[in-house]
Amino acid sequence: MKHSCGVLLALVACSALAAGPNGEQLFHDNCSVCHGERGMGGSAPKLVGDASEWKPKLFERAVLKGIDDAGKPLKTPMPHWQLASFKTDNGRQPSKAEVDAIQHYLHEQK
Repeated sequence: MKHSCGVLLALVACSALAAGPNGEQLFHDNCSVCHGERGMGGSAPKLVGDASEWKPKLFERAVLKGIDDAGKPLKTPMPHWQLASFKTDNGRQPSKAEVDAIQHYLHEQK
C-alpha cells in the first residue's frame, strides 16, 4: 500500500507542475492594483482587448522591458523587473511562462 500511495503523490505533484502558472492568481497578486480587478484599467491602462491581444513576444517585452507593441516606451511607468519581482518570486524576474499565463488570463476576460 505504501508503494501505491507514493506513486499517487508523485502523479499529483507532476500534474500540478504540468498545469503551469496560474495567470489569474498572478494577475490579482501583482497587476490588478494598477490595471483593475479584471484588467479593465485603473491607474494604469486597460489590458483586456488591448495588450491581451498582442503576440506573446510583444506582451512579454512590454511587461519585462517597458516597450509597447509599436516599439515605443510605455506612456505609464511600470515596474522594471531588474529592480522588482512578482510577490512570490523573491527578486527574480517573472518567467516567460508566468507572463504568458497572465496574458492568457486577460485574453479570457473579454
